[in-house]
Amino acid sequence: MIELVMLVCLAASPTECREERPLTEIHSVMACAAQGQMVAAQWLSQHPAFTLSRWRCEVNVPRQAKI
Repeated sequence: MIELVMLVCLAASPTECREERPLTEIHSVMACAAQGQMVAAQWLSQHPAFTLSRWRCEVNVPRQAKI
């Protein structure tokens, strides 16, 4: 599974940034590259306080829950 990773920053404070990983099912890097801009635009329309700094596609590595 491929994961879209976006770096978004507060529009009012551009130095305050964070990573967002929208939950989308993307099965290949090519599909992520083709769909990434659309998914990012959709996320931004739902979160108008943020701007998109950059985005990338990466292999989804399962994370262990902290105990």
